[in-house]
Amino acid sequence: MRHAKLHLLIGCLLSAGTGACSSAPPPPPTEPAAPAPIVPPKAPPPPASAPVPVASAEPPPARAPSREPEPAPVESPRPSRSPIDILTSPDTAFLIDYTGSAPLETARRTCAEKSGGEPEARAKCLSDAREAFKADVIRFRKEGKDGSHWAWTVYKRAGNRLDEVTSGRVALTETSPSTVNLKLITDKGMRAVLKTKREAVLTVPNDYSFEFDDADWGKLKYEAKIGLVAN
Repeated sequence: MRHAKLHLLIGCLLSAGTGACSSAPPPPPTEPAAPAPIVPPKAPPPPASAPVPVASAEPPPARAPSREPEPAPVESPRPSRSPIDILTSPDTAFLIDYTGSAPLETARRTCAEKSGGEPEARAKCLSDAREAFKADVIRFRKEGKDGSHWAWTVYKRAGNRLDEVTSGRVALTETSPSTVNLKLITDKGMRAVLKTKREAVLTVPNDYSFEFDDADWGKLKYEAKIGLVAN
């Protein structure tokens, strides 16, 4: 190989005049490199949105319910006259409010125990208890020629009939604009109320009722009735 190159060189030198051994042909032109692709500039990232509030694990404190204004208490009508004038009004007697008085409540408790839950026995017991209460009607009136004394009469009501139970002279003394002290002076007949006491404080809250506490019966309420007792 070495000798072949040498012979070739010698041949080129000998033929220099002919230009056979001119310089080596230029290398083939290279293709121009493709231009680098143009990358558009990246758009700036959008501004970060406001952070979404995360619900608290603890519930918000409960608000106290708004309180509506309380209605003003309704006052019961007061007496327009003196309590003695109300008790002794002409043609006026006072009928027991049995359902609003203590004897009925006492009878209900007693009869519930005695009847053992049997309806007929309980009804009979309640009826007997109602019959045992005699002071159904009380009437006060002036007594004497000069009207300087007071009297009362107590009746037991049987349908439309009134049977007198007790009567007698009484003393009435006003102790306040709505209270009267009652004191029994004389008695005639069986005393249906105030059996163990001869005095009681009558409360007159309005023009048409009165009430008092009896040692045996408890609180008794009476309502005014005009024309219930004949003169």
